[in-house]
Amino acid sequence: MIAVILITHGQFGQELLRTAQDISGRQEAVASISVTPEMGLDHVSQALSEALQRFENPAGALIMVDMLGGTPCNTALLKTKDLTAEVLTGVNLYMVLSSFTNREKMDLKALAAKVVEDGKRAIVSAKDLFMKKLS
Repeated sequence: MIAVILITHGQFGQELLRTAQDISGRQEAVASISVTPEMGLDHVSQALSEALQRFENPAGALIMVDMLGGTPCNTALLKTKDLTAEVLTGVNLYMVLSSFTNREKMDLKALAAKVVEDGKRAIVSAKDLFMKKLS
């Protein structure tokens, strides 16, 4: 099974993971790494290494981070350059739910593409969408 790892600034990833599991049920091979101002790059790197080792499998790992260019993203890119892993930025709740729903029926590349597509599709102006439905 493809592992799902969230790496975010603060507790954002932990809350996303908790909420997604509240909706979809408890998941195996998932982790969240919180990056705080007190943490050094070495600590983030070590935490990611430990998670990757814990979930090591041929299917690989899908790593979702909060923003492009931040410590979570840069660390993930450096640690996974020679591993079977994908790194996606801009994580949102719909992306996490999509990864849970689809990770057992897709390979890693297809899953990454699906999660990105689903995440983008979930970003809309809700009011505009609602108003179109009324007219």
